Amino acid sequence: MAKLDELELDILSSVENDEWESKGNLDARTQELQAIIKNQKKKAISIRISENDLYVLKKKSLESAIPYQNLIQMLIHQFTTDKRFT
Repeated sequence: MAKLDELELDILSSVENDEWESKGNLDARTQELQAIIKNQKKKAISIRISENDLYVLKKKSLESAIPYQNLIQMLIHQFTTDKRFT
């Protein structure tokens, strides 16, 4: 596992201490994004990411019951459309 800097350690500690709360109905937003992704024409790409990022991504996808590839698509869509989970 990569060494974390002071800011990253602070964020990790905050998350592990349950200091973070959802801003809204995450399930509804997830379904909305999945519907958008499902109805769009797709193009296969290949990317390289760190093993640690992939591990965490897969862990979060299991927690959310969303395939990790769909989670990546959702994150890219949010970024490109300037939308965030609300």
